[in-house]
Amino acid sequence: MRALGHAALLLACGCAGLGVNKRSPANIANGALTPTLPPAANYGPDATKTCPTAGANGEVASLLAEQSQGKTPPQQDGRLCEMAETLLSWDPAELPPDQVLSFLSFYFGLPQPARRIVITSIESEDVRQLAPPLADGVQSFAATAALPRYGLSTQRVKKGTTKVVLVMQEGTLELEPVPRKLAPGAQATLSGRVAGPLENPKVTVSDVLGHFETPKAEGKSFKAELRCGDKRGKIVVEIHGEEQGSEVPAANFPVHCGEDPPTSVALAPQQPEAPAAFEKKLLELINAERSTAGLKPLEWDDAVAGVAREVSEARREAMKGGSSVPSDIVQRLKKVDVISPLILQNSAQARSAEDAATRFLMSPAHRAHYLSAEATHAGIGAAALTDAAGKPFAVVTELFVKELQPLDVAELREKLYGALARRRSGARAPALRKDAGLEETGQKYATELAAARGELPKPREKELTSPLYKQFLSVNVLGGAKNDPLEFAEEPGVLSTGKVMGVGVAQGTHPVLGKNTVFVVILIGTRR
Repeated sequence: MRALGHAALLLACGCAGLGVNKRSPANIANGALTPTLPPAANYGPDATKTCPTAGANGEVASLLAEQSQGKTPPQQDGRLCEMAETLLSWDPAELPPDQVLSFLSFYFGLPQPARRIVITSIESEDVRQLAPPLADGVQSFAATAALPRYGLSTQRVKKGTTKVVLVMQEGTLELEPVPRKLAPGAQATLSGRVAGPLENPKVTVSDVLGHFETPKAEGKSFKAELRCGDKRGKIVVEIHGEEQGSEVPAANFPVHCGEDPPTSVALAPQQPEAPAAFEKKLLELINAERSTAGLKPLEWDDAVAGVAREVSEARREAMKGGSSVPSDIVQRLKKVDVISPLILQNSAQARSAEDAATRFLMSPAHRAHYLSAEATHAGIGAAALTDAAGKPFAVVTELFVKELQPLDVAELREKLYGALARRRSGARAPALRKDAGLEETGQKYATELAAARGELPKPREKELTSPLYKQFLSVNVLGGAKNDPLEFAEEPGVLSTGKVMGVGVAQGTHPVLGKNTVFVVILIGTRR
């Protein structure tokens, strides 16, 4: 049999396996992949996970030792070997997508997703012929890696044919074991050091609610506490090291609080999802995580989604032509009458809604956006595209905004009367009686103020209030818009001299506070 060279091995990446596997290291059924090997309890080194020392593994290790010329050869890692064994079940004519590789990496306790994968078939069963191209593949990776690690698994699929899976990863992180799951209220210490050329580790810890902190590190070492509160969800850890002035990712993994880590991963559909289905599914995944964290679900806003779709399409065209990406999100939203004091944006490229959700989950900054307690509405836009290999993916834009809810205006007006009475009582100012005339004028004033987006012309203000002076000696006017309309009761003007008062309340769009802003007008007067 002819042994495949290194170039042929790499060209064969992703080729389908031939025949049926004799062992089943993973089940692929009903649109999901489920490993049959047990999961790791911790991230970090695991002495219980080992690689075979005989067969192709032993032969490759011997070749690497011979080729190292006295230097430390690339090392096998039991976690990578178990990941490689699991991928023996992967038969599609393409490499596993990122979401599958991330899931398997975390499942077997790897703190950084392994991305360098070879899955192919070699026309030989002789380990002496299998080993050279596999060793060449590892050495090629090692040429650009500071501390290369690898895992290898092989399987005879039919006479004269062996399926091989090679998983490779940089080993520039030395991590003390960290539990993959913590009970509610529990905590664990995250500690370790960056190795090889990496210096000055930067650790970011995103808690269940998406709030993140960056504990200080010293030299190559780092230490931080991971704390689960009383809510279920995920803590996300991200670690970077510095190499020649540039940040290099060293780890990025989730720790589950009060919930079990997943034991299977959904596979992307064979056919690309329609953009509308992709968008709605992604929002469902976001709201599922918000619900777990005890946050209110985000409401879909068609206008915001339209802008998100425009941005994704503009990014797609920019990618095709190499032009700049538009950054006029605020102006685009204003054109569709969406004005918000909060505008958060996430952007990515993904194969599926699940893939996009995973990418945003693993980024503390993106995660903070979709877990924002201030955000109330969302719009997601997906623009379809194909990569250089002709495989479909989507350019994704998520927009999160804060929109006030419609209120019962009459109920709020009564609450304001109560708040004003309490404020004056607390300040020992004389109590004010409700006045129907002042309330009627105040309500008309507030309604027109809301219709004018808070900018009622001065002549019109005068037209509204001038008739009052036929019946009142004095009238003090206090009005405007606030995030919390009850805060008007704290204004100094509500303590002004008077005998009666009237309150007007209306909702409209404010140029800063956005839709459904509450406009309030308070009139305090003394009758003739």
